[in-house]
Amino acid sequence: MNPFKRLIPPIVTLLIIVTVGIAGYTLIEGWSLLEAAYMLVITLFTVGFNEARELSAFGKILTMMLIISGVGTAIYTVGQLGEMVIEGQLFGYRRRKRMEKKIKDMKDHYIICGFGRVGHQIAAEFAAAKIPYVVIDIKPETAEELEPKGTPYIIGDTSTDGKLEEAGVKKAKGLVACADSDMENVFVTLSGRAASQDLYIVARASGKDAEQKLKLAGANRVISPYFISGRRMAALAIRPVAADFLDTVMHGEHLEFSLREISIPDKSPLMNKSLEDAHIRQKSGATVLAIRKSDGAFNLQPLAASKIENNDVLVVIGTLEQLDLLEKMVK
Repeated sequence: MNPFKRLIPPIVTLLIIVTVGIAGYTLIEGWSLLEAAYMLVITLFTVGFNEARELSAFGKILTMMLIISGVGTAIYTVGQLGEMVIEGQLFGYRRRKRMEKKIKDMKDHYIICGFGRVGHQIAAEFAAAKIPYVVIDIKPETAEELEPKGTPYIIGDTSTDGKLEEAGVKKAKGLVACADSDMENVFVTLSGRAASQDLYIVARASGKDAEQKLKLAGANRVISPYFISGRRMAALAIRPVAADFLDTVMHGEHLEFSLREISIPDKSPLMNKSLEDAHIRQKSGATVLAIRKSDGAFNLQPLAASKIENNDVLVVIGTLEQLDLLEKMVK
């Protein structure tokens, strides 16, 4: 809430007192507006100066009423303003307005709904990849954690439609529903899909039943942390070297190379060319590991003769510079 709204009642009261005081001195004592204003100022600020003129009985009654009501209201107003400064509400309000503007200007970003252990890890991955994102969470302590980092956040119930709108869901590229509650994730998924049919939604599920409901709600992908962790632990036990290699590529802290998905847009200079003719390796240095075709099928062992077609997605590996160069080549 705007902290200045706290000052509206006392300020309105002061204005009424000022109006009544000036009108009273003018009508009761027959003073000019300047004399009435002067009398009102020395009365409210209790400076102890002499009256502009000798007061009548009614004038003295008016002055006493102004002192009792006006001075008390003025002190209350100043107290409210000082309390706002001490509590940091004024500066907090300015920071919040800047944050709202930052979120409003964002596009092609991701929205993280729920900031528990899973949400923290997702945010860390996005930050490492320099992917813009907004966090929506109901816990007030989330603001204390993200505010110093400058991370865009919104405090509120993730199942509220207005919060998704505030996070720019219609301009977002993707949404991650990772709250602890399956019901909340279903509602967020439904709301996100209703807001944008192009939004890519990844949702968290605790079990098979919730997974089916989330897919029906419109989630593109549904992940169960328990299923993923079980499969991951089995892979580490059976194929530790391969698992370590994938960890190094996908999650290494000091990577010289990484994986990336690169879509082939309309009128791309690489469209309808084979990998050999496209000279991807020679010009960019990146290596194509797989090609996902427009119908969803994967070419997991692309050959030199494999053709690049419209709406294909290339799964490539290389350094950041090589991957950036390849992205420029496909445009």
